[in-house]
Amino acid sequence: MAEDAPQRNRHTVHQSIRIAAAPGKVWAALVASWAGETWRNADFETDWQIGSPIAITARIGEKRYRDKGRVTRVEPYDLLQYAYWSRISGLPDVRSSYSTVTFKIVPEGDQVLLEVEQDVPPSPLRHGKDWSIGPESGFRHVEFYWRSTLPILKRVVEQGAAI
Repeated sequence: MAEDAPQRNRHTVHQSIRIAAAPGKVWAALVASWAGETWRNADFETDWQIGSPIAITARIGEKRYRDKGRVTRVEPYDLLQYAYWSRISGLPDVRSSYSTVTFKIVPEGDQVLLEVEQDVPPSPLRHGKDWSIGPESGFRHVEFYWRSTLPILKRVVEQGAAI
């Protein structure tokens, strides 16, 4: 990843969901090697140690994409953070093109509140035949992604698949 000047107009997505489970079960669903494919439709290859690389393989339709990143914070059962670059974003592989994802596990009695925050760089303007997308397209996609994905995680954890 090359150095570059910071980009302005970044967006931050905030989503949360309550999960009827202990923090350890939610943590396992975030870091277990099988879990990403189960609830995120993506395979995360990493050891979840601070500074370790991450290789993310995802499928969108018939296409497979391989993104890359690095683990930036790990506080077991409390907080997990990583930064990654998405090839599909259309952005160059430079620091300001990386998105940071933070999971915070907040115990609330016999359940947890899982908070997800994702910092999203502005998307490049792109045009096609009869369409165009602008700087907020990545942000809108990420909002939709977490709104769709967190209920799947909740179901996986509460049904016991994350143990």
